[in-house]
Amino acid sequence: MSISPLPAPLQQLGGRRFSFYPPIRNIEHNEWIYRRATWTEVVVVNSRTGLECIIPRAHIGEVSYIDDPVVIVGLRRELELREGLVRAWHRPVIELPVAVNQNGNVIPHPEFPAQVVSIRLEHPHESRTGLKWAVGLVLSAIGCLVASNITRAHLNPPAVSDHSVRAGDGHLYRLLRYPGRNSIVVLDSESRYLGTMDFHHRVLDAVTLPNGTNAAPLLRSLPPF
Repeated sequence: MSISPLPAPLQQLGGRRFSFYPPIRNIEHNEWIYRRATWTEVVVVNSRTGLECIIPRAHIGEVSYIDDPVVIVGLRRELELREGLVRAWHRPVIELPVAVNQNGNVIPHPEFPAQVVSIRLEHPHESRTGLKWAVGLVLSAIGCLVASNITRAHLNPPAVSDHSVRAGDGHLYRLLRYPGRNSIVVLDSESRYLGTMDFHHRVLDAVTLPNGTNAAPLLRSLPPF
């Protein structure tokens, strides 16, 4: 007898459309519809392009109950579409340049051994006692930090703030503030996702508008929030 999988977090939305936050990279239109779910995966369909994506259930976070103007579904980590598959996005690693001297030549390693400095060895018993004290202090500090973070999370849960702002051209835009992520999701008057900015008015993500231009200049033109 087959056993049905546990209800997916998106199943409660029914046929309502929603947007992912943060948006899936390499996909311009951030509006989705829930299709089905298995024990390990959730299948969603892009409402504009019809693209069907499979997302691991472990990456699906909380569902925002503020559906005005749009439902927001959180992702536990940033994802990207690559070669037809949705996978975790990894930030590129920047290799540090090799040190050079004033003439532009690579600084070689010294060919002679370093100077030997005499070191006084501690008594084994004293060394072990000091190590125990150090380990105890470190563990105590870690325990206090974890307890503090847990208490702060329960007493001050992150809240989503929803308000509007009017640009210089007279158009109205909706702003969803996420204090826990230090970011603001910007939507137009028709609940379409335009991009994401941080609390310092810097653009973190921007979509391509129907006229073919990028929405980043539009986001920067909005008055400070």
